[in-house]
Amino acid sequence: MIFEELIIHNFGIYKGRHKIPLSPKSEQKPIILFGGLNGGGKTTFLDALQLTLYGKFARCSNRGNMSYDDYLRETINRHCPEKEGASLELTFSSYMDGVLQTYQIKRFWRSAGKTIKEDMEVIHNGSLDPVMTEQWYEYVDEFIPLSISSLFFFDGEKIEALADPEGAADLIRTGITSLLGLDIVDKLSTDLNALLRTGIRNTKTIKTQPKDLAAISKQEAELLELKAREKGLSSNLASTSTAIDIYSKEIESLTTSYRIAGGDLFDQREAMTAKLKDIKTNIERKELQLRKQAEGCAPLALVEELLWQSLNQANAESTGRETKQFLDKVTQRDSELIQYLEAIGTNQASTKLIKDKLVAENNALSKKIPEDFYLDISVEAFADLNPQRFNESRLASKLLIEELAVLEEQRINSERNLSAVPEEATLADIQRQLSDSESALIQERAKYSILEDQLSLVKRQHEQAELRLSNLKIADNKNNFDTEIDQQVIKNVGSVKKILEKFHHVMVEKHIKHLESLILDSFISLIRKSKLVKRITIEPENFKLTLFDKDLKPIPSNRFSAGERQILAVSILWGLAKASGRPLPAIIDTPLGRLDSKHRKQLIGNYFPKASHQVILLSTDEEIDQSYRNDLSKYIGREYHIEYQESLQTSTITEGYF
Repeated sequence: MIFEELIIHNFGIYKGRHKIPLSPKSEQKPIILFGGLNGGGKTTFLDALQLTLYGKFARCSNRGNMSYDDYLRETINRHCPEKEGASLELTFSSYMDGVLQTYQIKRFWRSAGKTIKEDMEVIHNGSLDPVMTEQWYEYVDEFIPLSISSLFFFDGEKIEALADPEGAADLIRTGITSLLGLDIVDKLSTDLNALLRTGIRNTKTIKTQPKDLAAISKQEAELLELKAREKGLSSNLASTSTAIDIYSKEIESLTTSYRIAGGDLFDQREAMTAKLKDIKTNIERKELQLRKQAEGCAPLALVEELLWQSLNQANAESTGRETKQFLDKVTQRDSELIQYLEAIGTNQASTKLIKDKLVAENNALSKKIPEDFYLDISVEAFADLNPQRFNESRLASKLLIEELAVLEEQRINSERNLSAVPEEATLADIQRQLSDSESALIQERAKYSILEDQLSLVKRQHEQAELRLSNLKIADNKNNFDTEIDQQVIKNVGSVKKILEKFHHVMVEKHIKHLESLILDSFISLIRKSKLVKRITIEPENFKLTLFDKDLKPIPSNRFSAGERQILAVSILWGLAKASGRPLPAIIDTPLGRLDSKHRKQLIGNYFPKASHQVILLSTDEEIDQSYRNDLSKYIGREYHIEYQESLQTSTITEGYF
């Protein structure tokens, strides 16, 4: 089993949403190391894991004697909006029959006045599993049974007390009985003791009742009548149950027929019609927009090149007219000038030069006059036309045409779908049968409920009548008969208790040697005095743990230092965890406790890397300091730092140790 991810939202000291990946990055790096100061939120993180898994049965650190609702109310972060509430989500994976399965447990709760509203979901392989959600308290025992959870979730600072004789015995007793399922045997034995205390009548207090045959006969007659009524009601209830099954199957069959006949499409016809109407409306709107485009310059885009040629011709004709008018005036002026020169007797050669010069200039101007003036359009007629406007018009028209094409395709599909909708008359018979069957089913279920209540009442009356008859008969029996029954019960209870005790003893003896070996191996690998302990024994009767030195002499518990007692407690937990045979993560808060430096190195080197395939350590900087962190570095897959941010009013979890 691997814890993949924990999400904390408004839980305890954590305000807002905090997502923490937990899966080891490789088999060689099983450790996920959290660092933080005391009060920063490390224990709250451990509580979050346990609360997500076990809910109202979780053994959280600061719950005490609070009710579950009160505890949930206290865990909601006081700085978050009240309507948000709190939530926890734990994702883990586990192999079942060789196949990897993933699970996500979600718990949500919020204040609802004087009460707390709590919900939970179990997501199995990506899908909500209603059965697991409803029965999670039974399913969780398949993964991490609550009875052995303390072997895998523990506070290193508090486990020293487990190493004294009584604490060790209690821990081993709890571990062995849970691992072997002997807690059920102990519960049965306790129930037998209760039976002996409360179920056996004291014959000295039994008073002989006078015979009352008339009362017995009357009670027997009443009992017979009740039996007959109960039988009749049971028969009617069975018939009604059969009718319910028949109608249910009939409804299922009709529903299938309705769907095959196109009932689903028929049920959607209004929505499909409305959709088609919207599509047609959009088509009309787009066509209107396209027509408005056509009212502008869009049609001219078809002859754009000819249009620009016309513009050039219009410019040429306009310039030609102006030039022609100018040339006419210049020619008249030139003629008057020559006449004037001749009149004043100017030299003929000079006059000729001037005349030739003027003629040449006029000829040059006349070449600028177009040969044909066929367009006869003003240049101002082209004032609103330009390439940019044509480009914008073409782009807008193209988009409208593309949108119209999409809408037309949608229209065709919608009309095709509507054409596939069967006529109401086609489905009418099935609808009528379905309606009749559903009405009949409702009536039969109501009838069943009434019969069930009546049968329950008659059964109670039957039981009470039997009890009254039994009391009358018992009162009519002699005291020696009651005494004989009592003695027989006492004898049988005693025999069963002896069998249970023998079974309990045999099962414990069978497995206790293996556990002794596991605890000893764990202790030797962790204690710095490798020859301090030669042997460890556990007494099957009281689970007392005894350690022997190299000479096989018992070692008094007061001979051990506080650190050695803590190492012994860790060894007991480790041994029990190995004995469980369950590949479960180990989560340790305050992992080094009050250990001295040498014992800390033993845990750093020999326990944490081997405690499990996934080890989550919640430490302060004074426990796993930089030196110890460096020693662990080759086994660390992930590192996080937990720190309270006063400005944000929340603890935060960031990557990196310190």
